[in-house]
Amino acid sequence: MKDIAATATLVLAFATWVTVHVALAARLILRSGPRWRGVVALVVPPLAPIYGFRQGWRRLSTLWIVCLILYVLALLVAQL
Repeated sequence: MKDIAATATLVLAFATWVTVHVALAARLILRSGPRWRGVVALVVPPLAPIYGFRQGWRRLSTLWIVCLILYVLALLVAQL
């Protein structure tokens, strides 16, 4: 049962993180000043929340960070 819960959490956290990452990068491309920031943020993931916070998108950027932390914790639990 522990393995199923750890695997489900791992998959859901990763899927949510990827979805939020793509949404944040797309929003940077479509709504912010220089469009190159969105393209760079798509390729270099840590830049996405940094640029997001600079644009004032605190909720989406915080969700990105929380999902990444949850994914890393689930990955550590799955390896035990």
